[in-house]
Amino acid sequence: MPKLLVRYGELGLKSPSVRRRFENALIDDIRRRHALAKTPCVISQSRGRLFVDSDDWHKSCEILTRTFGVVSFSPVERVSSNIDELTKATVEFSRPVLYPGATFAIRSRRSGNHPYTSQTLAEKLGKAVLDDHSASGVKVALDSPDIEISVEVREKDAYLFSSVLSGPGGMPLGTQGRVLSILDSEPAIASTWLMMKRGCSVLVAGVDRAFIDVLEKWYPNLKATPPGKSLFELAGNNECIGVTLPWTLKEIEKNGAPKGDLPVFYPLVGMNEEEIGRLLARIMA
Repeated sequence: MPKLLVRYGELGLKSPSVRRRFENALIDDIRRRHALAKTPCVISQSRGRLFVDSDDWHKSCEILTRTFGVVSFSPVERVSSNIDELTKATVEFSRPVLYPGATFAIRSRRSGNHPYTSQTLAEKLGKAVLDDHSASGVKVALDSPDIEISVEVREKDAYLFSSVLSGPGGMPLGTQGRVLSILDSEPAIASTWLMMKRGCSVLVAGVDRAFIDVLEKWYPNLKATPPGKSLFELAGNNECIGVTLPWTLKEIEKNGAPKGDLPVFYPLVGMNEEEIGRLLARIMA
């Protein structure tokens, strides 16, 4: 089973104490989603990266694709960072990846102290792979190659991969406050999802099971409540810090801003119908 190398984005820019808290929230969320999927996993850390091991890496990929805070991830092969062992492993890794006549590039990056630079490492590995495929017409192409073989060296280990899968990005769930989000339409699915992406815990005000089911794929065990006469009273009774409405700028101009004692968030305010449609297609895929 391959190990999954997980990358996160903006939470890595926080102060050390905040970053640790957000990293722990992301780890807890990944572990919780695996538990709900009845897929035990082991998660380890290296600065700026998480590593996920499970008995079903396909299920883990499915989970990470929908985990907020995950920017991207890759199935990787872990090998030694020793230059000779790494060169041999990269050549072996390339054999099932490269096909006759393909162009390729080695992309390398390092973290830690090593007797080589990222550039010299890429040159050495690229030459070794090229020599190994000399009879199949494989060529190096640093710009727009058919295949990219990436090597990420971190202290004593190195990780080889040739694919990068996308997560939703954003912040881990639960790292921001709790909001009450109106869920009464497809645009409301998009506005609620955007608040989730910002790390908010969400209580949805809606009773349409189809809408709730869509969002539960992104937010396991999503809590829902019937809409009340007063959104602000409903939000306050459920310890929410604000209310989310699926209104665009036109709707705000038409309806006017609701008056209450809590902030109102409009995640769709800068989006047009086409942009909302594309976002919905991604959420509902």
